[in-house]
Amino acid sequence: MPQDLQRKTIVDGLLKVEKSGFSNLVLSSMLSDSRLTRQDKDFITTVFYGTLERKITLNAILQNFISKPLNKLDKEIVAIMQSGLYQILYMDSVPRYAAINQAVGLCSSFKKTSAKGLVNAVLRKAEKFDINSLKFKSEADRLSTVYSVSREIVDIILRDYPERREEILKGLFTRPLLTVNINTNKISLSDYEKLLEKNGISYREMPARHSLEIQSGGSITNLPGFAEGYFFVQGVTSTFAVQSAKIKQGDSVLDLCAAPGGKTFAAAVELGGTGSIVSCDPNESRLKLIRDGAERLGFSNVTTRQNLGQIYSEKFVGKDTVICDVPCSGIGIIPKKPDLRYKKLDDIDGLVRLQYDILCTAARYVKTGGRIVYSTCTVNKDENERQIAKFLSSHDNFAIVRQTDIPDGAIINDETVTFLPSHPVCDGFFIAVLEKMW
Repeated sequence: MPQDLQRKTIVDGLLKVEKSGFSNLVLSSMLSDSRLTRQDKDFITTVFYGTLERKITLNAILQNFISKPLNKLDKEIVAIMQSGLYQILYMDSVPRYAAINQAVGLCSSFKKTSAKGLVNAVLRKAEKFDINSLKFKSEADRLSTVYSVSREIVDIILRDYPERREEILKGLFTRPLLTVNINTNKISLSDYEKLLEKNGISYREMPARHSLEIQSGGSITNLPGFAEGYFFVQGVTSTFAVQSAKIKQGDSVLDLCAAPGGKTFAAAVELGGTGSIVSCDPNESRLKLIRDGAERLGFSNVTTRQNLGQIYSEKFVGKDTVICDVPCSGIGIIPKKPDLRYKKLDDIDGLVRLQYDILCTAARYVKTGGRIVYSTCTVNKDENERQIAKFLSSHDNFAIVRQTDIPDGAIINDETVTFLPSHPVCDGFFIAVLEKMW
């Protein structure tokens, strides 16, 4: 595919996201073009996601060389300059002159030929600009601009991790790993590794039982053993969260906020074909994803229920383990979902209340001696440590459980475990295991 058509596809995608489209859905649609080669798709994905990730930084640099506010320019021209500047500043594989020339050429593709001179002049000046030379009103403004993340997220990190702020924000640019949990109900870890080796697929073992990073091999559905149900996609921290519950064969498990199903499937691996798992979600279409996944993986002990996690239902009482992977702000998984970088978090207090209500409801389902696994994919302590402290202060029949076999690099605080997004193999994540004493 000609390079200008690659870049036009990227700009089209950026414009769609600007109209409130989800980046993952937009990208999937973009990559469905049958004319695209694997190399085309890799280039489009890199520039598309990279431009979205660096949007605040790119805009700050561009604005330095444009007299009128960027939002007063045609959106097509802004997207052309953003994606062109991303290639110039962050991609060594693209010659600077080529990125500028292609950006100028795109003006014609979008019927904006009058803007060619502007695009050319701005990009030639911007390519030599150092973002750190800007004057900022505050440290929060600097961090937001340099690391391209909303002020609301910066404020949380400054409050909760002032000494590690730069480390965490740099970690939000980490490229996510593709990790899978091996379904040891069907195949052993060693046998699946042999299968990967036989097919020339590189991998490495992760710091959670039967968890692998797949380093080559193309799409998930093309990996050996997909149709046979030998594995499912799951991050290391999610796998570790379920394993930390110490689920025993024959146990009764409730996954209270289950979709898309990874923790349900991890629990099914621990059960080894015994016991039972009830997976809940308020959205029926998301429950179908779980049912389809359970069928592929051969987990006949999984059933689904349409249910709101914060609403008590007597039919769920008496569980050995309740998995509470609650809705959260998602700061820890920003590398996987660049849209989250710019969340305003207007109703963070309401989200924290919802999490607490779900946790308190879970406490009514677990039987004496049973455990709750509370987890989030954020580093906001209001959703994490402070949430657990509040719960324990009002539920004296629960105690926090010390976790073992914790991957290196985790932060242990009052027996809770936090992974920062700067961790080399883990998402930003929080885990607390709570046991019902009486």
